[in-house]
Amino acid sequence: MTAPPAFEILSFDPHSAPPDLWAERHVFRRARHEQSGEDDLPPSDAWFEAIERQPSAFGRNVHWVARTEGRIVGIVGAFLPNPDQPDIQAALPHLHADGFVLKEWRRRGIGRRLLAEIHGLMAAHGKTLLTLVTDDADGHAFLSAIGADERLRSVDSRLALDGVDCVMVEGWHAAMHHAVPGLTETIHAGEVPDAEFDAILPLHNALLPDLPRDRLDQPLIPVTMAMVLEWKRNIQFQQVEHHMVVLRGADGSVIGFSDVFWHPEMTDRVHQIVTGVRRDKRGMGVGKGLKAALLRHIRSARPSVRLMITRNAATNGPMLAINRRLGYAEHKVLGTHQIGVEDLGAALAR
Repeated sequence: MTAPPAFEILSFDPHSAPPDLWAERHVFRRARHEQSGEDDLPPSDAWFEAIERQPSAFGRNVHWVARTEGRIVGIVGAFLPNPDQPDIQAALPHLHADGFVLKEWRRRGIGRRLLAEIHGLMAAHGKTLLTLVTDDADGHAFLSAIGADERLRSVDSRLALDGVDCVMVEGWHAAMHHAVPGLTETIHAGEVPDAEFDAILPLHNALLPDLPRDRLDQPLIPVTMAMVLEWKRNIQFQQVEHHMVVLRGADGSVIGFSDVFWHPEMTDRVHQIVTGVRRDKRGMGVGKGLKAALLRHIRSARPSVRLMITRNAATNGPMLAINRRLGYAEHKVLGTHQIGVEDLGAALAR
């Protein structure tokens, strides 16, 4: 009987990884992309490497790969927050990780070996709770087997623009302006000025407690302008266009906003980021009007777009209802799992 091939676990540093290991990483990520059932094109090698090497003042990415027979067959990574950053102190006990093992290499202990590196990272840096997200049946089974608890379910939905009821959308837009006299719209096409971010951050942060979290143990971290400026530098580096509609009342105060990303390597789609409406303006059709305003803008500004993609908590009934009315169809369901560092250690020791 032939012995199963041995595999090794290697740290993957994007700054020091040799070209041959980078080449293996690219082969792996394309295989992962295909096995994940995604229908867009994976990022180009040059773009992916450049993004992986981007520094952050708020932390750093750490990765380990499982390698055998001259190829990478699994990966795990996490974002390790910078403990010197005062704005993210509440997040320091938490760690978010992501991993994947190629289907033909599963059930050989590779996932556990990779997760042992994450457990070691948690122990070394005082992390108490690990969060992982999966949309894969094997992923759910693996996380359940180690005792990770699914605490939030999310839905990825897609809207095919050629099927949108344009008369309904125009009606939503008109009804919003009728319901809120003196309402003004500001549309940012490609980049949102710093001053506009400064204006919407108070509303954005005030709405954070309204995000459905179910049983998820996760601190609310207010967004600061320092975070925004780093984020803007990153998306500008990636040549990503940021489109946003901002609504203001008659007194000039911000009452809502909605935005999307468009990337030049994926010209047929945009990704919805946030749609937020001030609490005292809810129930007046402002959310539907915002969605309509953004949709009208994207169809004009980027006619190549065929899909709008969004993600919502499965318990976010009001937003899911608006999306269904627009024609969004469920694409996949994701589960967010959490496990404490001690329970993870015990599971890996079994």
